[in-house]
Amino acid sequence: MSTPAALPKIVWLRKHWNLKENPFPAAGIARLGGEDPRENGRLFNVNIQPEKITEAQEKFVLGAAYSGVKFAYLWSLGTGIKADARGFGKSVLMQYLVESVNEDFGKGILLSCGLDESDANEKPICAVMSSFDMANAKSLNAVFYEAARYACRFRVALDTPTLAERIRDRLVKNLGSDKTADLIAAIEGVQANLRGRTLGPPVEEFLKLLCGKDVKQLQQHVDAVTPAKRTRSGATYLATFLLMVKAAGIQHVLLCCDQLEDFASSSTSRQKRSTETERFRDYILELQPMSDMLSCVVTLHPRAVIAIGEMWHLADLPSYEHDREENRHRVVILDRIKSAKRAAELVATYLEPYRLKPAPEGQPLFPFTREAIEAIFSRADGKPRAILRSANALVETGSQENWPQIDGEQASRVLDSFALDDDEAAEPWGAPSRPAGSDIWSE
Repeated sequence: MSTPAALPKIVWLRKHWNLKENPFPAAGIARLGGEDPRENGRLFNVNIQPEKITEAQEKFVLGAAYSGVKFAYLWSLGTGIKADARGFGKSVLMQYLVESVNEDFGKGILLSCGLDESDANEKPICAVMSSFDMANAKSLNAVFYEAARYACRFRVALDTPTLAERIRDRLVKNLGSDKTADLIAAIEGVQANLRGRTLGPPVEEFLKLLCGKDVKQLQQHVDAVTPAKRTRSGATYLATFLLMVKAAGIQHVLLCCDQLEDFASSSTSRQKRSTETERFRDYILELQPMSDMLSCVVTLHPRAVIAIGEMWHLADLPSYEHDREENRHRVVILDRIKSAKRAAELVATYLEPYRLKPAPEGQPLFPFTREAIEAIFSRADGKPRAILRSANALVETGSQENWPQIDGEQASRVLDSFALDDDEAAEPWGAPSRPAGSDIWSE
């Protein structure tokens, strides 16, 4: 009797596992702003490491609003022999933090940290996000420009307003007028009252569009600014937006700046890195309105520090060293996931949106068994990216081979066959991420 021919993996995936497609990212590297929820951080689950979210809210948001923290640092230190520190979720945590702040100008976060409503109303805050990007933002000016563009372009959903729209609405409410000329006059008044060194007057056309009602025209404008102008005048664009924020009654803005490792890349000349690091000090600590309003959170890991550390110290910027007691108020370290239970929650977060119908009763992680999750967890050393990559590979292999489900034996066989990626944590597969004899399903 002949063996039935295997079904194509997509057919198996949809008809036997009832999944729309492979729910897990192949690369596990966040592409913030993209359309694919597997890759853009939209599937972020606050229950995976809730203590780190609370710590970031307290140190970064309260620190900006109440403690005058100008620089704060989101670290990952890595695991394994080579201690690769990527893939711990720094980018997606930043995105979540920015969106949470902007949802109600920080009120919910301040209340959750224990402040009274009157205190939360007294200290409104908003947030923008940018990153050092070797394709678009190779200088600090370009990074500042991307932060201003974020405020004008980014929407959590298609039917939600941008931060720039929400700031304009707040300014209109404060002034009791929605006339463009009145809004511009109020912002120019803020500019006139600045004390100390400034970058000069606001960008006239940008200011007019920020205060106008044509959102589409504003977005077209920020998209059309040439790379050369972004590199030359990006800080002035951000300063123009900050003046509007201040006119709307918000004194503090959190700038979350990702991918510092690109700035510290060996492809960036030492002289340029030194110059840009000095500019960090000038813009954030000395020039108005940034020096009064901005608090900057940057991502850090050991590889970035190797390239930028000496210049950071020479520029006399606030210390980023994660192991110094005096820096505890401005450092958050993302750690590994410490239990199979939380690894299972991470897997479930990606599985559920891609189900064609509910999982079988008693099998909430179907097609994965509990033993398969244990196999993934014990080999990923708790790194979120490694967990998601492993789940992706097992779905690919299992659907290709028409497995009824993904069990522990099959998962172990496939994962143990992988050659280590040089960029990944380099402990041997199967090295325990917890002490021998401990319960990997406990918190």
